[in-house]
Amino acid sequence: MEKTSGELRSLEKDFDRLVSEILEKNVIAIIGLEKNTGKTETLNFIVKNVKSQKTLALTSIGTDGEEKDLVFGTFKPSVHVDYSFIYTTTELFFKKKTVLSEILHVSQQQTPTGRIVIARALEPGKVVLSGPPTAAWMEETVGMLKKLSELVIIDGALSRFSQATPFIADGIVLATGAAYSLDKREIIKHTRYIYSLCQLSEANENDKDALSKASTVHVFQNGSWKDLGVESALHLSKQYDTTQIEGLREGNAINEKIQKIYIPGALTDSILRFINSKGIEEIIVRDFTKVFVSYENYVKYKPKISVLKSATIIGITVNPFSPTGYVLNSLEIIQELKKHVDVPVIDVRLETESIN
Repeated sequence: MEKTSGELRSLEKDFDRLVSEILEKNVIAIIGLEKNTGKTETLNFIVKNVKSQKTLALTSIGTDGEEKDLVFGTFKPSVHVDYSFIYTTTELFFKKKTVLSEILHVSQQQTPTGRIVIARALEPGKVVLSGPPTAAWMEETVGMLKKLSELVIIDGALSRFSQATPFIADGIVLATGAAYSLDKREIIKHTRYIYSLCQLSEANENDKDALSKASTVHVFQNGSWKDLGVESALHLSKQYDTTQIEGLREGNAINEKIQKIYIPGALTDSILRFINSKGIEEIIVRDFTKVFVSYENYVKYKPKISVLKSATIIGITVNPFSPTGYVLNSLEIIQELKKHVDVPVIDVRLETESIN
């Protein structure tokens, strides 16, 4: 479909804005709504447009960069590196590489495909990115990569969001598209939902100070935070009526309402239903990556969720190609999304065509 002059100007404006936002950050995480939503193409697009202005390090939560999708059998775009790029992979993939590289660091910890290797490319070529499978290990690895580069880019794996925690990444690019659904309305609905989670506001300063190092469930009752001593909120429903929270009530002000609850782990649909049934007014989580509540339950219960640290989403990319062969109109999706979000929204393939 031929683009109008107005559409071209809008694409160019969003392209310039996205590149500018990326260049202001130190660590960018790319997250996808679903497998095959264009994370690797988004990664290559970012690399292509910022590599002349910053030294780059590329990593991945888990393993990505395979040539062929293991589920649909479709070919995936490879991850390209240029001379002097820093990248992480594991021992298995490092032995198979075709790019001459210098080893800079090898981890002590093991992944299913061996230790993590941090390397510097000594020539251009294709690599398989592979990195730490956990957020804590990723934070440690990103700390090392920041000392070797000016911009770290974290590629996602499947639909995991953990690498996008604001405690690691100071900017997020969200990849969406036809792989999530062939219904444009579903794509827009879910993309807006994830965007809204990224916009969750921070708790007040007193609560953040009290909970910054908490690793167990806490409740705010009688004007202070109390540690329930359980790591997972999954145990709350079993304990609520008989043990700890009830004990807190009896030991302090009887019938004093629990006003807030801090969940250090995953906030799921079942936990949300339980908290809602107890009339607790505010839920605090570490960051948006801890929220696993479905859109339907989020709309149904309308919870007040705060975070210890808010995230910054700097752009959305749209991939109109589904792995089953269908192609949607990305301009229609972009135009509809732009009515609801305040960040650049681009189709990286259209951007490439426009620029060329």
